[in-house]
Amino acid sequence: MSRKTIRIGVFGGLRGYSYIRNFRYMKGVKVVALCEKDQKVIDDLKAKGNIDDTLPVYSDFNEFIDCGMDAVVLCNYFNEHAKYAKIALAKKISVLSETTAAPTLKECVELCQAVEKSHKKYMLGANTSMMPGPMELHRIAESGELGQIFYGEAEYLHPWAERPASVIGNDESKYTHWRKHNPRTYYNMHSLGALMEITGTVPVKASGKCVYAPKFCKEMNHPYTGDVHSITVTEMDNGAVFTTTGCSSLGPHSKWFRISGENGNAETLRFDEKGVRIDYMKYAIPEELGEETFKKYYPENAGITSGMFTEKEIKMFNDTVGQGKPSGHIGGCDFWIALRFLKYLRGELEPFFNVYRACALSAAAILSFRSVQNGGKEYDIPDFTNKRTRRKYLKDDASPFPKEDGSYDFEPCSHPEYNVFKAREAEKANK
Repeated sequence: MSRKTIRIGVFGGLRGYSYIRNFRYMKGVKVVALCEKDQKVIDDLKAKGNIDDTLPVYSDFNEFIDCGMDAVVLCNYFNEHAKYAKIALAKKISVLSETTAAPTLKECVELCQAVEKSHKKYMLGANTSMMPGPMELHRIAESGELGQIFYGEAEYLHPWAERPASVIGNDESKYTHWRKHNPRTYYNMHSLGALMEITGTVPVKASGKCVYAPKFCKEMNHPYTGDVHSITVTEMDNGAVFTTTGCSSLGPHSKWFRISGENGNAETLRFDEKGVRIDYMKYAIPEELGEETFKKYYPENAGITSGMFTEKEIKMFNDTVGQGKPSGHIGGCDFWIALRFLKYLRGELEPFFNVYRACALSAAAILSFRSVQNGGKEYDIPDFTNKRTRRKYLKDDASPFPKEDGSYDFEPCSHPEYNVFKAREAEKANK
């Protein structure tokens, strides 16, 4: 293996397989190990021919992280990325984090410190930004066609009625799938995260509200929260205001985005993240539109030709994923995230979601739910680039996620009378 080959480990076999698969299309990179403790996942990957016995598989993270790698892709549980990222960074291993950077403000600060101390690379894998529609919105915003962007909206609707899967041994009383346990504001990568990258802005203030509907949640098999939906309002560092959902159980499945500026609005098409519609203010209608006030279209190459990737890399995509080979998610966005990380490791580009912006996104999720718990109070989001001001959050470790003994600091629900412990006992009794 060439010394120029980048060695990558993947932690988590379910989502992690998308990265294993996409790195196979690329030169100069080799997946050297997989860490997965669920033997059923490993057996399924092998049965489908997705991995074979030549790929070392570890069940213990400490053994895995010491097997010899330059970077690790974290595809483990939503709320545990900071925990394992800090271990990897201490060993001088770069990190791609697949979901939220950290579940508490304390871990946000510690993660920034770990990146700075290690002098290694950290990137958040915010793949929604790489879907065709959001990529085109980014090009539109960057071009100045709409003038100053002062408002944005994004929604992520993901109803999910399946029974929770056990993730800690076989004892579901300790923990179940993180989607079932998240406070509604916490999964904001596919909404606020996409708007941040589309507009190049960072949130500085946040507030939130939740929609409490316990009967509906019970019918949807969400026993650990009575909230079905949330709205976060963020003020951005350019003065714009965004309204975004977290992960909502309202249906149907949808990701939708809008940006509004001086010259009009641009949005993705409903239930079609590949298309875009632009509506112009009367004074800003392009001459070529004639009497029309809007245009609706599907951008060629989905905005990917904006300079982030070379013609050779786009051809690589068209010759693989574009020919029907699986990549994961709409428009092959998992492929583009994997390639962005590889180019980042090579020093060819800087990601939008470095550790500071990633932690700002996590903080917006955490503080908007704190706002929910405190009557809609607005909270300042820390500037994680400022070592002095972020230091005061090192003791802020309140978390809704269960600890090893099953306890946690606060309920993942907006109504204090909704008790997760009772919900767990009721669910166990019904099995």
